[in-house]
Amino acid sequence: MQTGMLEAAQPAAKELTPKKPSNTMDKNAFLSLLVAQLKNQDPTQSQDPSQMVQQMTSFSTLEQAQNTNSLLTGLQSQGNGLYQTNSASLIGKHVRVGSSSLDLRSGKASMGVELEAPAKVTITIKDAHGATVNQLRPGSMAAGTNMVDWDGKDAKGNPLADGTYAVNIQALGTDGKPAKATTSAFMTVKGVSFVDGKVMLSAGGKQFPLADITEISA
Repeated sequence: MQTGMLEAAQPAAKELTPKKPSNTMDKNAFLSLLVAQLKNQDPTQSQDPSQMVQQMTSFSTLEQAQNTNSLLTGLQSQGNGLYQTNSASLIGKHVRVGSSSLDLRSGKASMGVELEAPAKVTITIKDAHGATVNQLRPGSMAAGTNMVDWDGKDAKGNPLADGTYAVNIQALGTDGKPAKATTSAFMTVKGVSFVDGKVMLSAGGKQFPLADITEISA
């Protein structure tokens, strides 16, 4: 007998479970509120038709806004898919990206030097252990982007192994004061990944955002 009483009480317990309150109102809730208002109107009191028209207009506006949001969300998803698909076509492409390192491949490496003003430049190249292997002195360079090639040899003329080498640049302006200078490296894109909505490219053993690319070639 006790078991039956407990089983009969269980559905009632579920019905008493309170629902979590919501701070938002969708079109269904708005319509329910409007219907409740109509049911509870006093028939002995005159009603203002303009108020009803205003409420129906608000309902229509709310529904249109929600439909627009759904449409925009769908378009955004489609746009992201196309963006990701197009980004995958960069695999195998040769790109230039702002970097403080360069990749030596088959005894050849190139780097870009960006200057805000004409300056005399010295480039120090270091290996993975931080040891200086060579210094390039291309001399005076014009403002803008300049290209510097490296034959992959150390200061004594010995060929170095392929790999990634760090680059440090020093620039002196025509007034003898330090000038702002940055370097960029050329890499071949090996892979594309998508992290937190951003396109990340894998090249030279590193990952960098698509926005960092300044040049793309075949």
